[in-house]
Amino acid sequence: MGRKKLERQPIEQLYSKAMSMLVPAHIQEHFEMWDAKEHKDRWVIEMREKECFIPEELREKEEIVLDGYCNPIEMLSHSFVCKPIWLRLYRRRYKVSGEDRHYSNEYDLTLQGVRMVPELGIFLKEES
Repeated sequence: MGRKKLERQPIEQLYSKAMSMLVPAHIQEHFEMWDAKEHKDRWVIEMREKECFIPEELREKEEIVLDGYCNPIEMLSHSFVCKPIWLRLYRRRYKVSGEDRHYSNEYDLTLQGVRMVPELGIFLKEES
C-alpha cells in the first residue's frame, strides 16, 4: 500500500500564484514581469507595460513605433523577511513614425501622495 504520489503543479501555475502574492491584480492586468533583482536591503520586481496597450490617441494611426520607455514608477508592494519588495513599472512610450510627439498611457496605480500599492496603504491605514 503506500501513499499516492503527489503531483507538482505546472511551473506556469506556480509562477502565476507567486505573482498574485506579490503583485496586485490591477497591475498585472497592464504590466508583465521583466526582471527580478535582489539587493542588500530590498527586492525589486521590474515590470514592463504589455505591448497590447497602445495609447488611445494612436489606435487609429498607422506606422506607430515604440520609442523606448517613460521614467519608471516605483512603489512599495509588500515586505517579507525584513526586506521590502518594490515594483518598478515601465510604461511604453510611442510615437508616429516621422513625428516627434510622444504618447504613453496613464494609470492610477498608487494612493495619492504615497509610493505604495493601494492594498498596502489601506492595510496600514486600518492598522493605525
